[in-house]
Amino acid sequence: MGLGVRAGGLQLKNPLILSSAAYSSTAAGLRQHVTRGYAAVVTKTTTTTPLAGAPKPTVFWYDPEEKNLLSGAEALRNPGADRMVEAIRRTAELAEENDCKIIGSCTGNTMEEILSICRRFEEAGAAAIELNMVCPSTGPHLGQEYACLGKWWVDDTDRAVELINSVKKAVQLPVWSKLPLAKLIDKSFLEALDSKAGADAYCFVGGRMPNLKIELATGKPVLPGNLLLRMEKGLPISPMVTGPVKPSTILHTAFLAKLSRTPLVCSGGLTRGTDILEAVMAGAAAVQICKAVYRDIKAGARMLEELREVMECHGYEEIQSLKGRVLASLPDPPLLTVPGAKYD
Repeated sequence: MGLGVRAGGLQLKNPLILSSAAYSSTAAGLRQHVTRGYAAVVTKTTTTTPLAGAPKPTVFWYDPEEKNLLSGAEALRNPGADRMVEAIRRTAELAEENDCKIIGSCTGNTMEEILSICRRFEEAGAAAIELNMVCPSTGPHLGQEYACLGKWWVDDTDRAVELINSVKKAVQLPVWSKLPLAKLIDKSFLEALDSKAGADAYCFVGGRMPNLKIELATGKPVLPGNLLLRMEKGLPISPMVTGPVKPSTILHTAFLAKLSRTPLVCSGGLTRGTDILEAVMAGAAAVQICKAVYRDIKAGARMLEELREVMECHGYEEIQSLKGRVLASLPDPPLLTVPGAKYD
């Protein structure tokens, strides 16, 4: 069964990537996870010097028994570039043996800081760079060393374009931009990045209603009759209005896949092998998981086994051939709508 995919300039053995989090902030953490079946592991987002992050508590379950709602607001707590570079270097050989790519995640308060980290990640053996342009929990309230991190880089479109292009020139690695969903669904921002910047992939976390469900046997959307009628009449549709995080991630993936040719790496509520398949059918090149791993350290292996089982059940031999399968059955934006989308 062919699980290999092409995602953001990388050939991956499967579509499952371990997202950046505390579990990938050390050599021990990286070495543990590169052997668990993931196609790639993203390091903890790193800054030039170590950051203590926000005051505790930072990561906790709102519902500790069910473990469905995870709060994560560390404000980029990390060990600093020196230790992360060494962690990548110590893991690179093991990662290659397991055909698992290491993706170095970073941010900084200046362009020079970010470029320096990216060059060092490349020298240490990272296969790609993920620019953290999304973290909303930083800011000067934590101190000046937090003033221009994460989301600050997308507060100005020209600044975001300049950062991506500068990193592309500085390293010979694919560059993935992790961006706020609210910015990606802003048509003018997305068009500027598509036309002026050279990101190899956009990473994002879904989680806003409404939602989309895909029938795995056919790759077609599951829609109420009222929406199907609106589609026939050429009227705007906004699929399903209630549901958990994952179906919203699927909808936003399909929406963005309609708007941009840049490969998408989505995350948000993905916990099962069927979720991976739905995301690929919605147009994702690959997916990332985080919360599922906090619930179960073996979640990745389980999800990949479930993915193989569901593909076998439906007679699918190559997952790459299923990418974007649902898109032909959905109208283009703005007839396909999502909350907050801007078309000015």
